[in-house]
Amino acid sequence: MQKGSFGRAGLAVLWMAGAVSVQAQLAITEVHSAASTNGTVAIHADWWELTNFGSQPVDLTGYRFNDATGGLATGAIVLPSLTLIPGESMVFVEAISADAFREWWGSALPAGVQIFSYTTNSIGLSSSGDSVRVWDADATQDADVVDSVDIGSAAGNGATFVYDPASGAMSRRPVLGDAGVFAAADNGDLGSPGSGGETAPVGIITQPSDRSVNPGDTVQFAVVAKGLPRPRFQWAYKGVNLPGATQSTLTLTNVGVGTVGAYSVTLNNGFGTLKSRDAVLSLVETPQAPVITISLTNVSVLAGGTVSLVAGASGVPQPTFEWSFKGGVIPGQTGSTLTLSNLTVAAAGEYVVRASNASGSQSSAAVLTIRAKPDLRITEVRSTDTLDPDFSRRNGFAPQDWFEVTSFESGSVSLKGWRIDDNSSSLTAAFALTNDVSIAPGESVIFVERLTPEQFRTWWGTNELPAGLKIFTYSGSGFGLSSGGDGVRLWDSTTSNNADTVSSVDFPAGTAGVTFNYDVAAGSFGGLSVEGVGGVYQAPGSIDRDLNLTVKDIGSPGRIRAGGVVVPPAAPTLSIGLEGGQFVVRFTGQAGYTYRFERRRTLGAGDWQFVEQKAGEAGSMTFVPGVSSEDTALYRVVVQ
Repeated sequence: MQKGSFGRAGLAVLWMAGAVSVQAQLAITEVHSAASTNGTVAIHADWWELTNFGSQPVDLTGYRFNDATGGLATGAIVLPSLTLIPGESMVFVEAISADAFREWWGSALPAGVQIFSYTTNSIGLSSSGDSVRVWDADATQDADVVDSVDIGSAAGNGATFVYDPASGAMSRRPVLGDAGVFAAADNGDLGSPGSGGETAPVGIITQPSDRSVNPGDTVQFAVVAKGLPRPRFQWAYKGVNLPGATQSTLTLTNVGVGTVGAYSVTLNNGFGTLKSRDAVLSLVETPQAPVITISLTNVSVLAGGTVSLVAGASGVPQPTFEWSFKGGVIPGQTGSTLTLSNLTVAAAGEYVVRASNASGSQSSAAVLTIRAKPDLRITEVRSTDTLDPDFSRRNGFAPQDWFEVTSFESGSVSLKGWRIDDNSSSLTAAFALTNDVSIAPGESVIFVERLTPEQFRTWWGTNELPAGLKIFTYSGSGFGLSSGGDGVRLWDSTTSNNADTVSSVDFPAGTAGVTFNYDVAAGSFGGLSVEGVGGVYQAPGSIDRDLNLTVKDIGSPGRIRAGGVVVPPAAPTLSIGLEGGQFVVRFTGQAGYTYRFERRRTLGAGDWQFVEQKAGEAGSMTFVPGVSSEDTALYRVVVQ
């Protein structure tokens, strides 16, 4: 069985207008969402593959892609000048370099395969199931995909997902012996990166079915198809193509006598064409009392946000709608959707929609809860360049803007869908957090422009940053913190008002290499960081050449907490000597930590044995091993 692509056939749609035609025949042909943890984990990452099955080169400049949680304008990666020649397969890998990818997959990787490395916090292929969406440079809405695939749970299997020609789904896991499949050199993952495989003929898995509905209803016809490249769709009514009807589904609203008749869909993937059966739409003429088809659901929204309550009902004739709040009719609200904006606590309560016609009525109710905005504060901002002239050469990347958000809440807060911007304060231009991320009580998280979390840790020090510090990457041409003065805006996921921020700070022109910080005691933001004060330290990734203090990058990322400042413990420097005939281990301690003394008898591998434990003290601390000069051992102190 040849390798192909993945995705539920019928959900993967190639778009066009008018009659079926074949544009760039691109297909997503492989995806890897769960690399094995064997080998060198640092060179393993999520990746996917795009193949050109056409006869002409495709210019990918301006093409965009995203996962299931993002869209065309929300966190999508925009491609630079890239070209995919006929028959070529290109690999797109997250976070690691092309060289690291080649080291991972080894010499069996096809020679000359193009590998594009991307970095963003908003795109990550979940091992529990996800999607890949690709748009061309001219796309204007999320539906305008060039190709789209869905994958299921990887279930701990380190193999990739590939196209299953039997089902048309991206569900097959390759095995050794399949064409082009090989094991990764570093960890044994199975896949065939750089080898897109063969085409698969167009086929229909599920035909569109006849529908009989009430006048005024909304009805949908659907076809489930297969083929590689995945087919394009064109629906027709009584044999005449419907303009713009190029999805795997066809939705008709407010149906009546003018819409009854036969509907069909033609599929084409450039290598074959197939027409579906005729599906007949007819109307029910007997009067029927309303039936609720979409029930209201309870919803919880932050104060200041926007919410839409959506209902649906069917009957003959088509029902009318009436909305009420706490028992009182809401004037002018007669549609199936009720939208409420700039919500206050006064809007909380039960909402009821009633669908009615001459034969009766039926109601649905839901409770709207308004929650106070969480107490999240912007507690540090870096908006200036470094004065370190060798930073980029020494570290392999350039320093970037970053800021810190701290929770002063008593419970965890989900940040999924939240948006951030500079002082342009534009929700439409804001960067949206599309992943499932949260901030715990008292926790501080870092948002850094373009850099990966690993690069940020290289800059600010793995040992100096608090353990478990969350670092999120953002990007966007309209979001950059000016060294001449700017601001940071943080919105929740529901507000539609640019001024309705959860947290907002402004800052003036800064000093190169120095962050703006938060005074925990005063509860105020805006002062310049001072080394040694409030947890502020010099970033290990910057230098202090000839003791020129202006070269330092200083700040306290992750160290601000709701209750104060947390400074990670310093690794103690041990010295050992004879004092009064006994060996004594000395080091400088810190109050607030526990120091565990351990010993290992062998110089090579072996388990560390517990000797003694002490509460930390500021200043000199000692441990006495209690051994003679004839004993040989290694000693270490673990700070907890």
